[in-house]
Amino acid sequence: MQESVGSYTLRGTEARQHGRRMIVGVISAKDLAALYESGVFKVDAYSATNPEGYQRSLSKTRSRRFGRFIQDPEKGISPTSILIYARDPLGGIDRVGPGIYKISTDQSNETKLFITDGQHRSDGVYEAIRQGWLSIDEDYDLPVTVLFWDPERSPSDQRLEEAMQFYTINTQQKRMRTDLAHQYIYRQHEADRGPIGHSTRLTRMKKKDYWPYVIFIARQLRTSDDSPWKDRILPPNAAGDAPITEGSFTDSLAPVIDYAITASLTVGQVISLLKNFWRAVFDLCQDAYANPKEHVLMKTSGVYSLHLFLPVLLIRKPNLGISPSYSQFRQVLSSVGDCFTDGFWESRNGEAAAFGTSKKSFQDLADHISGELP
Repeated sequence: MQESVGSYTLRGTEARQHGRRMIVGVISAKDLAALYESGVFKVDAYSATNPEGYQRSLSKTRSRRFGRFIQDPEKGISPTSILIYARDPLGGIDRVGPGIYKISTDQSNETKLFITDGQHRSDGVYEAIRQGWLSIDEDYDLPVTVLFWDPERSPSDQRLEEAMQFYTINTQQKRMRTDLAHQYIYRQHEADRGPIGHSTRLTRMKKKDYWPYVIFIARQLRTSDDSPWKDRILPPNAAGDAPITEGSFTDSLAPVIDYAITASLTVGQVISLLKNFWRAVFDLCQDAYANPKEHVLMKTSGVYSLHLFLPVLLIRKPNLGISPSYSQFRQVLSSVGDCFTDGFWESRNGEAAAFGTSKKSFQDLADHISGELP
């Protein structure tokens, strides 16, 4: 890695929005790692010694995951721009030629450049270089946008505008549904490896390779005449009032696929397992099934939590076998406290709804139900 004293190159162009100056460009992974290591690129994280900070502390697990991701020559592409906020009209960044800017690392540039969005990507790049996952000589650039504080147009408190940008990025950019992309991945999988069928056996794979299988499973549950989910899962890009989208349903199936791989099940056995499980659930919660809008059972929180709960049930009740029947499921679920009653899943006053709608709350709800197992 380069020495921390010197200058590093940003290749880009100047842009304006409502009179505000920005540089939009790229920086090499090597230079980004050096600037991050030297502290020229900083993160204003909250701590006991920095109570005015606005960002959470770094998660090394998350940043290392990114560092390992970018080493992959086929899939390790990161096109999203890192946002740097310069708390100075110049920010220690000087134009030295057409499209070429130098970032100074001497003491005069201290505490001027802050990573507003992209701290885990920046730390991940640093880890990738430091650990040797990405060669220091690798031709790998990261998109970067630098927004400069403007004494005439910005708040007098530079940190305030920086925090406002962080807030805007993390609250106003709506997460887009990915189910149509999943459909393309499914079609490509079938073109490359042949069609998935009920006899297809699930073997050890990375979670990102689950999609073709979970799409097939969800499609079978949505269309099969003997499925309790028939016409209750909304297909991609379709209008309707089904209680859950196919994208959410497929996302929720990861724990079930993990179990199926361990148990060496075929795709058809997984479909049968889910049909029997959900038939028993709906039989015990008939009002929740008939009126899904007034209950959370068939919405994201119910589906996610019960797909987390299902493998736990099968592991803790080995007498059920690897693929229990409807009657076996119904018998054991009826003894799990009041977790499989209509009242438990009511949207307004039910205990399940009180857990919330985050992924952590889905796990908490699954843990609660598991704790009621006799």
